[in-house]
Amino acid sequence: MDNADRIRLYFSITFRALLAAAGVIAVVRNDWLNLVLALFALTLTFLPTIIEKEWEFDFPSLFETLILIFIYLSIFPETMGPLIQRYWWWYLFVHALSAFVIGAIGFSLAYLLFRERRTTTGLTPAIVAAFSFCLSFTIATIMEIFIFTMEFLFEFNVQRYDMRTTTLDLIIYLGINLAVTLSVAVAGFVYIRHHREHLLDQAVIRFIEMNPRFFKRYHEQTDPSEKLLKLINKGEGQKLEFKSTLRMNLHTSKPDKRIEHAVTKTIVAYLNSNGGHLLVGVCDDKTILGIEEDNFQNNDKFNLHFTNLIGRSIGNEFLPYIDSELVNVQGRFVLRVDCSPSDIPVFLKEGDKEEFYIRSAAATIEISGRKLIEYIDRRFRT
Repeated sequence: MDNADRIRLYFSITFRALLAAAGVIAVVRNDWLNLVLALFALTLTFLPTIIEKEWEFDFPSLFETLILIFIYLSIFPETMGPLIQRYWWWYLFVHALSAFVIGAIGFSLAYLLFRERRTTTGLTPAIVAAFSFCLSFTIATIMEIFIFTMEFLFEFNVQRYDMRTTTLDLIIYLGINLAVTLSVAVAGFVYIRHHREHLLDQAVIRFIEMNPRFFKRYHEQTDPSEKLLKLINKGEGQKLEFKSTLRMNLHTSKPDKRIEHAVTKTIVAYLNSNGGHLLVGVCDDKTILGIEEDNFQNNDKFNLHFTNLIGRSIGNEFLPYIDSELVNVQGRFVLRVDCSPSDIPVFLKEGDKEEFYIRSAAATIEISGRKLIEYIDRRFRT
């Protein structure tokens, strides 16, 4: 049993003991409402374990601990009314802590959803944080409105402790939820922005590996570097080509438009044919140079240059057919470009003229004239 499992066990025992004690106290006081709530909360704490056994779905220890905290805090005000009546600030503290747990769970879910898509669709840490904030605050708001509505319509509250929620209370609680969930999202943004997301990646990968049947597509992509090495070992072919650099001429050590042209014409050829993969940062002999040879300040600058190159030479309207990702292989980054077949002809803009390329065997060839007309009729109009 590791430290995370021990923490989960201690939390489970503590929460269940407190809820059991609250139930006993409720029986002594003939407080049947709190007895029902305590038993209900106690039952909910077993929910993750039931899900794990019935559906073979494994929760990470930390995630299960957060769920237990959330369940307990949701019932806490009703089971510990006298404490809240004595300390006015305790209810605000419980709301803030509950909002923090919701925010942490929301950010974890957002990171899990966007982890595999950030590099290929332009999703940034800011977008992940914004989505997690909207998700968390929405859940917290729905809960507050639901509780307020239940109290207003059915007087479902602990009136003996004078805990009825007023409109002002609701506004205050919503303000607390807003501040806390926003703070969690900002903290998550700063965490990822400073390149510490590898710790989150480890947690996400562990979660996915524990549940391969629910995350089949992600499970197949948990190690992109290993997949890329297997692709490199296959060697170049009709649907796979290597380029040493994106713009740098290795002989002159200077940027060269001809190098960029070689990259873009390969992409155009894949779009006009049956698709394929282009790896930038790999030599013809399978040696991994990495994009470091292009001498960009950082990976963001490299991605921006590549996106601008596609927009300028091919057209932004074809970006949906082009899926690009930087993969760390043996300490160097390789640009993987996956191209899907286009539904319309794609031309490469070269100065004042346009060029049309296709893949033939393991080569990229240019066609024009009657051959071009025949190819377009056969490929795109049939």
